[in-house]
Order: sequence, then C-alpha cells, then structure tokens
Amino acid sequence: MSSAILTQCARDLVQKVSTEMKLEYGMSSMAPSIYDTAWLAMIEKNTDQGPQWLFPGCFEYLIEHQNEEGGWDPLEQATRTVKYPANVWLPDCIIHSLAASLALCWHIRRAMPKGGDVPSDSLARLLRAKKFLDSKLHVWQLDGTTHFGYELLVPVLLRLLRDEGMTFEFPAKEALMEKYQKASDIDISWLYSSPCKIPLFCLEGFLEKLDFSRLQHLVTSAGIVASPASAASYLIYSPLWSDQCEAYLRHVVSHGQGKGNGAVGGVFPMEIFEPSWVLTALLENGFTVESLGREQVNDMVQMIHRNLENGVTGATVEFLPDADDTSRALTALNLHGYQISPAAMVEKFEVDQCFETFDARMPNRVKSVSVNGNVLNSLLHAPDPSAFTSQIEKIAKFMCGRWNTDRKFEDHWNLSEYYGLMHMAQSLVPLLVLWDQGGLPSLPEDLVQSVIPSCLQEAMVRILQQQNLDGSWGDIHSREETAYSIIALANLGSHAAVGDDFSRVELAIARGKQFLLENWQLGDKPDRIWTGKILHGISYVQDAYVVAALKVSRVNLAGKRGLCPN
Repeated sequence: MSSAILTQCARDLVQKVSTEMKLEYGMSSMAPSIYDTAWLAMIEKNTDQGPQWLFPGCFEYLIEHQNEEGGWDPLEQATRTVKYPANVWLPDCIIHSLAASLALCWHIRRAMPKGGDVPSDSLARLLRAKKFLDSKLHVWQLDGTTHFGYELLVPVLLRLLRDEGMTFEFPAKEALMEKYQKASDIDISWLYSSPCKIPLFCLEGFLEKLDFSRLQHLVTSAGIVASPASAASYLIYSPLWSDQCEAYLRHVVSHGQGKGNGAVGGVFPMEIFEPSWVLTALLENGFTVESLGREQVNDMVQMIHRNLENGVTGATVEFLPDADDTSRALTALNLHGYQISPAAMVEKFEVDQCFETFDARMPNRVKSVSVNGNVLNSLLHAPDPSAFTSQIEKIAKFMCGRWNTDRKFEDHWNLSEYYGLMHMAQSLVPLLVLWDQGGLPSLPEDLVQSVIPSCLQEAMVRILQQQNLDGSWGDIHSREETAYSIIALANLGSHAAVGDDFSRVELAIARGKQFLLENWQLGDKPDRIWTGKILHGISYVQDAYVVAALKVSRVNLAGKRGLCPN
C-alpha cells in the first residue's frame, strides 16, 4: 500500500470519527451484539392499535443470524479455520443464544392467538436453539470465564426462559446459581435515589431485585449507563414509558454499526474513548496533525478537552472517570500542543504499587498493565514529567514486576496478551529515551539500565517467538492483535538498550505488515477481542491500530527520539 493511500485511509477514519462524535447522541463503532439486539427485539409499546413491537427490525436481524446449528454466534466459530479458545467462545455464544431464544419465545407467544408476525418455522427454530444451548451448556466450565457479569446475566435469562417453558439442566448450573446468589446479594437500593455511572452496569441483571417504577431518574440522553440492553429492559419492565429512552434506542439502531439493519452494539456512546484511542494510535506511530486533517483533529481534541471534568474523564460522560480514558485523553491533548498536568489523574487513581483503573467508588478498582502503560505514557507527555518521577518509577516497577512474575500479560480489558505488551513497549521505551536525555535524573540507575531493558528484551523475544506462520499474531490470527505486535516491535527495536541486532525484528514486522495488507480493508468487521458482557469488536479502533501498524517504522521512531537506529 502506497504512503498516499495509507494517509488517505487515516484521513478517512479521522473524518468519520470527527463527524459522528458530533451527533446528538454521540457515537460508537462497536460491532453488533446479538445479546443487546435481542433485548430491543422484546420491547413492546402500547399504541391506538394495541401493543406493537417497537423494533421489529431487531427481531428480523435475530432470525437472519441464527446459525445452522441453531444458535447465535457472533464469533463465527463454526466457520473459522482458527478458533477462539473454548473458555472464551462458549460463554459468549451461550449468552447471545439465551437472549435470542428468549426473544423468539416472546414473539411466538405474542403471535399464537392471532397467527402471523413470526416466520412459519419459528417453532423449529426454537427447538434447534434449545438443542444448541443444551450441547454448549453441557460442556461449559465456569473456571476461565471472563465475561463481565455472566453470573448475573445467564441465571436471569435461564429463569425468564423457564417462565416460557424452556428449561435447562447442565453440570455447572448449581455452581452458577451459587455465584448468582452472591452477585445479586448486594445493596442496590441507591439506584432509587442516585444516578448510575458505573461502567458496563447491567440493569437487566437485577430484574428480580428492582422496582422499575422508581428508576426513571436513571434515564439520560445515553439511555441507561450507555447500555442498549439496560435501556431496553427499562422500557420493558417500567410502568412508565420513557420517550427519551426510546429516542436514544432509535438513534443507536440507525447510527450504530448496524446502520439501520436492526442490530445494535453493546455500548453506546463512547464519544471520548474512541476519539482518544484513534488519535493517539495514529499520532504516536508516524502520522501528523496535517496529514490527518487539522480541522478534524482540532474538532476531536476540543471535544476531548471539553469533556475533561476536574482533569479526569471516562469512556463516555455517562461513566465514572477512569485512569485509562483519562490518560489516553491527556496524551491526545498534549500530543496536540496542550499543556495539561496529569495531577488530577494522579490524585484520583494512584495507589501503593501502581495506578488502578477506577477510584474508590467502584468495588473492583482493577489493576491492569495496559492501563498503567497508558498512565505512564501520559506522564511522559506531561509538561514536566520529572515532577512525577515517583509515579513513573512506581509504574515501571509494577509492569516489570508483572512481567517477571507471569512472563505473559492477561489484561482485564482485552483478550490479547499483545495489547499489554504494546502498551508496555510504548511507555517504557520512551521512558528510557527521556532518561537518556537527562529528563528523569532521579530514577534509580538499576531500574533504567538493568531492570527495564531486561524486561523489554524478554518481551521482544516473546513477541518474535509467538508470530504465526502466516505473519499474524494471536490464537485467531487477528488483524488487531497483529497490529499491536507490530507497534510493540517497532518501539522495542528503536532503542539500543533492548538489543544490538534488529534484523529479526525487521523481518517480523515486514511479515506482519504483509499479513495485514492481505487480510484487512478499512471498515472491515472488527476482531472481537475487547472484553465486556460479551466480546466486543470496535471498528474504528481496530482500523486505527492497523493503519498505525502499517505506517510505523522502527527506524523513524528511533530517529524521532534522537537515537541512532541499528
């Protein structure tokens, strides 16, 4: 791909994000979620003609996407040459298939008195769905399941299906119900008097505990906590209709990645997360503001800046602030010439050994290597990085300590080990550069001259050894994971402290780029490697990382940092 074409791809992507973030309800490029779409398919609204399905297109989408085995599987495991691990795929297709089966039950029940409204083979479809779910539930093991809130969502769906006459017995059921009792046995009475800004909260997971008539104050322009499924469950179970909630969902259906085909993503909007990630991925890896389009970049950074509240932010204004989105936002702004101190981020998220993702208002604050890498990067881009030397030292020791203990990163937010490795490389290598330049004189010499280089050398070897024969990385030969690995290698190969012969790195990068050129186009369906209630793919973020990986140059990074490349 020529440099001109690559630059045009980057400009087109920035133009999309810049345009969509200005929409009334914000933007999200998250891939369609069967689970959330099923909840929308179950909303009925009273009209002069009686109850009517609010989103019949959502039900049609479910019918169109039931697979030959009878289930719903956005990971498309059956048609993959390389498969997702079972502990990832099984709970994902189970959650989607339970929700879609429930929607099918509801539509069949509604249609039975008068006929019509459902496909003629609906009962056969339901039987196939039951058979599919029986087979998957039978082999599902709870250990290793990482989907957020599955211990709430699956039992609730099982009980709703039981009410429709569809029951399931499986080996892990008793243990699952024990987890449900523990997870649901928390005080959520605060929901009746306070707004909810908990990221990835699932209102539908607490159906049996909530009085929906007391929740109207939770509705905002982002539905309920930016969750289409939660907004849908509110419209289904609340005795009070919300026009605002309906308008939000109509926007998600028409302006999400489904673009009106009936499908919706799992989180909407993400008007801070996506612009921040897209901009930093591109600007850190060889693109300039001018090459991306100054007017569009200005629009994006101004929006990010407006949404910093007391120096911190979240993925959307509807979420509590977090260290991950705050650090990426600060990096995006300071790369663009702002001079914003990270002091508020430090005050809010720093703990004894590292930075945690959330502050004390969240029960699980989450220690993550990728988040700490992002925080470190933002500290290095601060107006005066030396003012945060103690925090820089703390994060470097945390990341190297994690590496020395595990030799592999398992991240809370992303399935890929290369996501954490990329953020480690993108933060620790610039740390070495700044120290070389005299910018961090108080850092311990042993840390900078021994601990960090040793850690980075081992990480580089790990990435090189894990490359697949076709040039990709990851269990599923993922384009986004391949992009992470290329960016990590380019950074690792830009500093002499990490090695003195980077010929293998250059070859691996070249093979990785060739894989991307042969297997990616701008706007492709994204790889689903981001964690949540279900596995998410984020289209614009994947495109940004792939374009950045195709652009990045080990030699150019070294030159930009004042280093002499080998």
